[in-house]
Amino acid sequence: MQRLDAALVSSGVSYSQDPWRKIVVSLDSPGGSYHEGLDLALAFRRRGLATVVRSGDQCMSACAIAFLGGTALPKDPEPARDQDPLPDQLPDRSVEPRAVLGYHAPYLALAGERYDASVVADAYRSAVLAIARLIAVADKLYVVPAELPRLLSPTKDEIFVADDADSIRVLGIKYAEHSYQMREKPGITTSMIVNGCVNRYYHLARRSSMQGFATAKATMEEFVEGSELLENGEDKIAFRKRPFRQGKIQTWVAYLPIAMTADGKNFVWCLFGPEPSDLKTFYKPAGSIEELFASFGGKGDLMTLSSQDDIIQLSTGDWIQDSVRDIDLVPPDTKLRDVPKVLDGYLATEQVLNWRAR
Repeated sequence: MQRLDAALVSSGVSYSQDPWRKIVVSLDSPGGSYHEGLDLALAFRRRGLATVVRSGDQCMSACAIAFLGGTALPKDPEPARDQDPLPDQLPDRSVEPRAVLGYHAPYLALAGERYDASVVADAYRSAVLAIARLIAVADKLYVVPAELPRLLSPTKDEIFVADDADSIRVLGIKYAEHSYQMREKPGITTSMIVNGCVNRYYHLARRSSMQGFATAKATMEEFVEGSELLENGEDKIAFRKRPFRQGKIQTWVAYLPIAMTADGKNFVWCLFGPEPSDLKTFYKPAGSIEELFASFGGKGDLMTLSSQDDIIQLSTGDWIQDSVRDIDLVPPDTKLRDVPKVLDGYLATEQVLNWRAR
């Protein structure tokens, strides 16, 4: 890491000059040694360096591993030494539109033309060790270990490119594209609400939401079937909007069941608040719609809704990443470049729910 420290010294930029200064490393490389990429990731984290892949650049393989080390401002302006434990500040890694970020597993690097058992064994040992090292520090790099298989495709020819809404959110990447503003639109549609509810439920836990939509569909069917058996009429209103008040503004909140609680006794309900400049999702366990809204005591206030003791607390730890954005309102496999087209398609083909109650 001497070259990294030398580059920082020669740049004349340091946290000692200004502890609030953000130092960003721009990455552009086809890859290289997986071990060196992981060493760089740890070095970036210890030194409090953010990472970015600029528009038109590519960061592949070992470079993409190094990218994961991008981190927020250090708690201590003096960087940690390489032998110190990894600090736990939040990640700060971003990609710009038309940047390429690609992952694959370390592969057997066989130098020269000598392929005897010893050479192959050493290459295999190095690849396995690299994977083991990544698994060991994944959580410190703010990647849930259960999501690592997607980053570890078998060969260098099988690249996982982080170019859709799901991968960006799962990896805690800031996507530097803000041209599409929901607050400038006339309202929101039911598909956007469903997408936002399911995506945020999993992404706030840094997990993929790909399978979550099948779970949500099955949960809705189970709720409807149960309500029909009980003949309570809730099967007809399982996904609706309910009038609410936010301050002096009359608005509404949408609700639908998307999962079951861990003990299987209750449904997990998503409550979607449609403030155009600050969309919100809340999650609450309840066995029925009547139970879902019973604790609000008839106050009908959105603040009351969001401050209940039994609201399921989900957060990445970063309030900016926790905010609902346009990329959360599309199916998880939507390519980043296609997000505006998908959202405009919803607005053109579905009933638009106005932001304000009428």
